[in-house]
Amino acid sequence: NACTFARSCLDAGLRGLYDYLDGVVVPNSCDIIFSMEYFWKTLVPRPTKPALIAGVDIKPYVLYINYPEKIIGREVLPYYLEVLKGFKQELERSLNRSIPDADIERAISVYNEDKDQIRRMYEMRRSDPPALSGYDAWQIVYAGLLMPKDEHAALLKDYLDDLQSDGQAAPEGVRIYLSGSAMDSVNAGIYQIIEDSGGQVVSDDLCVGTRAFWYPLKQGLPPLEAIARRSLGTACPRSTVTTAIPENRWAHIVNTTQNFNIEGAIFYVLKCCDARLAEFPHLRDKFKEELGIPVLFLEGDYTSEGLEQMRGRVEAFIEMIEE
Repeated sequence: NACTFARSCLDAGLRGLYDYLDGVVVPNSCDIIFSMEYFWKTLVPRPTKPALIAGVDIKPYVLYINYPEKIIGREVLPYYLEVLKGFKQELERSLNRSIPDADIERAISVYNEDKDQIRRMYEMRRSDPPALSGYDAWQIVYAGLLMPKDEHAALLKDYLDDLQSDGQAAPEGVRIYLSGSAMDSVNAGIYQIIEDSGGQVVSDDLCVGTRAFWYPLKQGLPPLEAIARRSLGTACPRSTVTTAIPENRWAHIVNTTQNFNIEGAIFYVLKCCDARLAEFPHLRDKFKEELGIPVLFLEGDYTSEGLEQMRGRVEAFIEMIEE
């Protein structure tokens, strides 16, 4: 068995849907994604010919980042810095140009501005009713993955300014916290099911959500160190420590539930997502015992049909909270 999201990405590559890409970066984010490096290199047709010197491809189509599984310890940061330096050198060879620190520092500034605007959007969702729906907010965050960050930040700033001046608001509903696996245009339908059932997602614990923007990159540090520290500090469920739940995982959840008046939490986890499945029992108990928030667990298969089968359970959960 393997993650349906990763299998879908590989299938799209095999069918040539990613032929417009100049390269693919595979991180060691979980065992299945880790194996994708091999499958992409050996199975997915490369849209351009390799640049071989002495039999070595100096501009590889697939690059690998060996993200540390353990995120604490004296050796972790120095090790990951070396990984990022090697990745930067691979990019420089592929681009046939150097990447000076000044360019990375400018990129960090641009990314931080975009994070600030998305954080502002989430702050506007604390109100009751929220300024915009959970699905609309997710679409905005997702769009930021598909366009230049400076353009996204500028457009989002204008949109939020207009939203504030117009005083618009999303429909009222039971205030839901959504936690789950990789979220894209396929399984984001869970937002619409929640809204159709009388709920409103006002905050989340998603990689295409708060985990991507809640904490900015620190400026004033060497740029690669700033990236490394921000990456290692991401509250990702795949990171291992000596406790059942990494401290930063629960701290992030507390930070992104405070002052949102959360009434219920929904965990939407893809089948075979071992990291999310392993942590769920611990998080479920902490939600109930420390936050007093009821929890619904949903296990999906990355299909719209599978989502529809969950509609009844979502409706029953929201009705229970309303009673």
